[in-house]
Amino acid sequence: MLLLRRIGVVAVSAVLGVALAGPAAHADWTFYRTDPHLIACWEKVNAYGGVYQVSNGLLNGTGGWHSARVLVNRPWVGITADQTYVAAPGEWKIGAIANVAIVPGDEYLVDLDGARAVGIPAHGIPFYMNHCQVSESPLQNIREAISFGLAQLDSVYTGGCADPWRFGVIPQQNMWHNGSCLNQNNYFQPAGVKGFDCSGLIFKMFEYAGVWFPWASSTDMKNALPRIDKSQLQVGDLLIKYGHVAMYLGDGNGDGIPSMLEARPRWGNPDGSMTGVMISDAREYIGSGEFTAHRVTWA
Repeated sequence: MLLLRRIGVVAVSAVLGVALAGPAAHADWTFYRTDPHLIACWEKVNAYGGVYQVSNGLLNGTGGWHSARVLVNRPWVGITADQTYVAAPGEWKIGAIANVAIVPGDEYLVDLDGARAVGIPAHGIPFYMNHCQVSESPLQNIREAISFGLAQLDSVYTGGCADPWRFGVIPQQNMWHNGSCLNQNNYFQPAGVKGFDCSGLIFKMFEYAGVWFPWASSTDMKNALPRIDKSQLQVGDLLIKYGHVAMYLGDGNGDGIPSMLEARPRWGNPDGSMTGVMISDAREYIGSGEFTAHRVTWA
């Protein structure tokens, strides 16, 4: 099974092949480290020995067309459900609900572009993959901004001195970004791989949504944006200190742990780069006196 982690995405009707316009945010889904991203959300139905109703989707942040095939395999019976859907470049596609029974031990399978990417037995579903709930922004611009940000998950971290590459510009050759202008480390960015720093990501999210947002550094954002009390945080608000910024995503699954979208150097990769864009626990920033909460009131 591929490495998993949780991301915030969008709640939609689980109709085969539905494409989303202006996705909402956010729900807690399981995110598979594929490109494009396969996702799944498991809801347990406590009847008939236990059945999971699995919403599944394909978040295509690439420039090409991609297909997902979702199957349910039952021991000694064979395939009991089989669906295929295709996502265009930049499209978010949702498949039909798949029913996965704990007894007799169904297996949930997903192929990406014809190759097996996911295989999970119903009895092996981790707790954090269950009970998906939705908390979404009522503002179309915020939903679009978050949709863009989620499509950048797992992009590498460039550091704040890496203009223009910290805004998602893809280099044609391997690059080392010198971080000395901000007393940061140097960061490696492989050829053909998109990258961001924290403020570059936020800037591009609002730009994508068509929101006037002229600030390209966390310092300028902190000094210019209207400040709100942290008790009033809403999906799409910003948590900012001098030197870092993240977007608040709320508590989508109701577990009491709010999340946020940010770009920071967190995980090292075998090629020497650092994974940058990620979903994180927002409690650290909410509880820190260094971070203040801000709202783009005209979004």
